[in-house]
Amino acid sequence: MVIFGTAGHIDHGKTSVIQGLTGIDADRLPEEKSRGLTIDLGFAWLETTRGEKIGIIDVPGHENYIRNMITGITTVDAFLLVVDGKEGWMPQTEEHFQIIRLLDINYGLVIITKTDLASPERIAETEQQIKDKITGINKFNIPILKFSINDKDSIDLLRHEVESVSSLIPLKKDLNKPRLFVDRVFEIKGSGTVVTGTLLDGNLYQNQSATLFPSKKTIRIRQIQSYNDSVEKAILGSRVALNLSGIKKEEVRRGDLISGLKALPSGNFLDVSFALLSRENPFRLKNGTEVEFISHTKILRGTIIFSQKEMLSGEKSYVQLRFKEPLWLIIGDHFIIRLPGSNETIGGGRVLALQEDKHSFHNPYWEKWLESRSKLDINSLILSELEKYKTIKKGLLLLNSPFSQVEIYQHLDNLNENSSLFLIDDRVVNNQFWNELISRVLANLKQKHSDYPLKKGFPSIQLKNELPGLSEELFDNLLKYLVEENSIAVKDGMVSLFEHTIELTESEEKVREEILQYLNENINSLPTEKELQNVFSKNIEMINYLKEMGEVIKLADDICLTPAIYENMKDEIVAFLKKNKSITIGQVRDLLHISRKYIVPLLTRMDEEGITKRIGNERTLC
Repeated sequence: MVIFGTAGHIDHGKTSVIQGLTGIDADRLPEEKSRGLTIDLGFAWLETTRGEKIGIIDVPGHENYIRNMITGITTVDAFLLVVDGKEGWMPQTEEHFQIIRLLDINYGLVIITKTDLASPERIAETEQQIKDKITGINKFNIPILKFSINDKDSIDLLRHEVESVSSLIPLKKDLNKPRLFVDRVFEIKGSGTVVTGTLLDGNLYQNQSATLFPSKKTIRIRQIQSYNDSVEKAILGSRVALNLSGIKKEEVRRGDLISGLKALPSGNFLDVSFALLSRENPFRLKNGTEVEFISHTKILRGTIIFSQKEMLSGEKSYVQLRFKEPLWLIIGDHFIIRLPGSNETIGGGRVLALQEDKHSFHNPYWEKWLESRSKLDINSLILSELEKYKTIKKGLLLLNSPFSQVEIYQHLDNLNENSSLFLIDDRVVNNQFWNELISRVLANLKQKHSDYPLKKGFPSIQLKNELPGLSEELFDNLLKYLVEENSIAVKDGMVSLFEHTIELTESEEKVREEILQYLNENINSLPTEKELQNVFSKNIEMINYLKEMGEVIKLADDICLTPAIYENMKDEIVAFLKKNKSITIGQVRDLLHISRKYIVPLLTRMDEEGITKRIGNERTLC
């Protein structure tokens, strides 16, 4: 669906144009009726010869209501710029036209009104004025029409041209991210709270749950009307009225966002591209100035921050807008900047990023980063997100972008194929960051193997702790990848280089034999690990090596012995139990000639291995 918005100076006939087109009087407030001027937004529609509906938003022309004008015009696809044939191009015509340009609304019509009240010569002058103003930017060949509410032919021609322009406007892309900025909220007795707005994306359904931002309240859409028809589904690009349950009128304000999603990215700080309007009289905007920000129907005051001390009229820059409350916008959304209290539009631009924190443009990184996003193409946005965050879950990437999840996933696959990023499981990783992680892990392991040549491997938690800030999930993915690439081996939580082997020197082999011989010579008085370390105080690393290789077994209470000693003791106990129903600690002492100090750890080990089981003070075979 296509929506047009009016624009133009006060009393140039915008509301009359709409009434001629649609038969609907868009002035709805009693004050508008009594004063004969449009104060707030008005809404109307017409049905084309193709059976389609075109929405029209009527905006006020008076300079005191420019803020209302902007909230209406930001959601439209095309404009109807109205110029009084007698008065010609006026100050609010100029301001409205500049706003149209800032919002990149490229389709529309210019309508010279009240042609029955102006001379042909004056109408010709007005037409030339218009041509002079739009020369050089009229890349879409915007038609200029002559109109009188009293001339049926001019009304018919206008209707025809509106249909013609609407057919040229590209179909909106459905991102499946339903969002509607509230432009009106009121209460109907017996029905409750009603809001109106333009559905910018996706669809909304009757009885659907939705979320209201910034309150984050869950609401239910009880009923939907679109262009005066009750419907079960509101479609992308249409004007809709939603009857809500679960919320009071006082809890909703113009500028609030209704979304079909439960959660959306937000930020108190917006990084944007910003253009300061050109002026005949030079204008200087100082860094840190308080400004009024308008996007869709949201109006908010904030501070504008850029790299230089001031900006001059006509200049462009990347800036950060700082607010005291969060905003829920999409990358690429347009906005207008005005000076509070002066009724003056000074510029506008597009959202490039929502930030959770402030940053300074003294760091050249930010201008370079924003420059990479400025074209708003999907690949640049993906890569710049990864440049900043290094890694992110696929499902969370660019949630607030003008691209659908299907588009994002397709481009991720393409970027992965040409090695611009790395995909592993459900995560996307900055390619350079990923390679740096790999290099650090492998270099770390290489150094550890050099420092501790007798260690078979190292605890994975030790490697993780040497990569501060890395999530456990990504670390596990990294190890998994390196195992698949045959770069490392992981066993029982111990990590080593894949090609790592231990080759003992002659002196190391001699120490190994001495330790094993010592254990074999002390079968009846097995040492604890500490006692063994005291005997071989200069060869503790070799003791650890023998434990890792399974050449030394450690029982409970740190009793150390060789596997052969353990197997011999175990075999004697099993042989005894095959002849007898049970065995006591005293019987083990007599059988093996060892003290209780060693017997209890030995039997505990056999219990753990499922060879024996304890019944009271005796052991039996399992």
